[in-house]
Amino acid sequence: MRLPCTYIIYSVILKVLRVMFCKACNTAEYEIDGECCPMCAPGHHVLKHCDSNSGTRCKVCIGSTYTDVSNGLMACLSCTVCDEGNGLRVKRKCLYNSDVLCEPLPGYYCIETHGESCRKAREHSTCLPGQHIYQIATSLTDTVCKDCSEETYSDGSLMHCEPLTNCDSLGQITIIKGTKSSDAVCSHKPTPLGLIIGILLSILLIVILSVGFFLWKKKKPLTGCRNHFP
Repeated sequence: MRLPCTYIIYSVILKVLRVMFCKACNTAEYEIDGECCPMCAPGHHVLKHCDSNSGTRCKVCIGSTYTDVSNGLMACLSCTVCDEGNGLRVKRKCLYNSDVLCEPLPGYYCIETHGESCRKAREHSTCLPGQHIYQIATSLTDTVCKDCSEETYSDGSLMHCEPLTNCDSLGQITIIKGTKSSDAVCSHKPTPLGLIIGILLSILLIVILSVGFFLWKKKKPLTGCRNHFP
């Protein structure tokens, strides 16, 4: 069934009139039940909406609540909690007109932000043995590690890999071979004179012990049976 042209024209005109005469609220007002009410200032919320006789009644935020912009809210917002379980601590306390600011705990870096505040942080990575710290971690970035090159080493805590000690160049012998995570261990080469002295001292010690044992054995009293005279 087709609608009469007059009905269609009337509907269009009615819509246009509604748009023309509709009163839009300005940026300092909020709309409620067709009325434009003045917004409450930051740090406040609406206690009673405006009417034809009075403006908006506002109330200051109390407890752990806040509003940080002009608003038409009936209740203040709850302050964010800086949860240690998320690696956070309080940087700035929550006020009636601003939310708390969270920052990473020492040794942590932020992985999720909201404005100036951190919402979640993660513990800094540590470099592994065989790596050095290429870039120091901050509250916003993690540690950057880099592998040691050949003939160098690091236990993971060094800013630069150290060259492995060459025992031969020091006139010493290698006791433990160096790796990418630990340095070589060197020792002085034994000299013939030292070897001879060591052998003579060993022989002298054996002689002294032998003589001492012989003298102790000689002085030991007899414990066998004795002859009895009449």
